[in-house]
Parts: sequence; structure tokens; C-alpha cells
Amino acid sequence: MKLTIPADDYGQIRVFATDADLPADVIEKTPRGLEYLFEADLNPDFVDIVPIKELNGMSLSSYIATGYDMAPDPVDKAAVDAITGHAILVLSRATGGIKTTLTLADGLRHVTTFSPTARIVPSEKLPDAAAKGILEPTSTKPPKSNARMSGMVAMYALLAMFALVGLMIWVGG
Repeated sequence: MKLTIPADDYGQIRVFATDADLPADVIEKTPRGLEYLFEADLNPDFVDIVPIKELNGMSLSSYIATGYDMAPDPVDKAAVDAITGHAILVLSRATGGIKTTLTLADGLRHVTTFSPTARIVPSEKLPDAAAKGILEPTSTKPPKSNARMSGMVAMYALLAMFALVGLMIWVGG
């Protein structure tokens, strides 16, 4: 079986299960061991191998809810808690943001994928006192500053002097 993880995958946990005895390379999450399981290059920091018998009575769904802050829905909870051998948890970050196709080793099966639930927090109502009253229309043009007025007077003076010089050249020529 093949499973493709897209490049933009974020915040998900893919749960795989096997009842087979896993080689030491897999338990130690070496690159060779992960290659054996998935035929893909995964970051071992974001892969968790969980022997179910070592949970000491804690269910796998509780382990995921506590350790990864992902609460399963009832169907996922039943499927995950039915795992008896080893669970392999592959987090989205294990692919390093690269589209990756996992080819599952014999005896390894995909159980479910946990996705983060969106937490929508309703906003508080804003007080309406600020919305009362009438807004006075404001002028669309800002008032002319003193510097602007001085610049306009200087420009008109220069134009007048240019015209006077031109007139003097025309009369003298």
C-alpha cells in the first residue's frame, strides 16, 4: 500500500500499526529502519514507535491526546485503541515539507490520520457607545500652510521678473 503526504501537510499525525516483531533498526529509528518501514527518507525526530505493552494500561488514544494534544473522534479512538502490537506515529514534520510517498512494509497498515481541530473563539461584543452620534463632514482639502503660501508668492514674483526681463530685451533689441 502507498500513501502520499503532500508538501503542505501540517499538524497531522498518521497512525500505523503492526503486530510483527520489529527489527532493532526500526525500534531505534535509524534511517535504515525507517527506510525498511516506509521506503522513504523521514526525520526520525518526528516518528514515534510505541510498543503498546509498554503503555502500562494507558490507551493509545489517551497517549496521543496527552502527548500530542490531539483528541480523537469516537471512530478513530476505537480503531487506535484496538492496536495490539506496535503503533508507529508519523508527524507531518517528518517529511520536512517535501511531498513524500510512503510504501508500507509487509504487515504494516495505516489505521487513521489525526488532524488538529480548529478552535474558533467567538469575539467579544464591542461596546456600542462609540457608534452613537453624528459625524460632522470635514473639509476634503487641508488648509494651506505658511510655507506653501510663501512658495506660491515667490513663484509668482519670479514669473513677473522673467516677463519684465523678456520685455526689456525685446524693447532694447
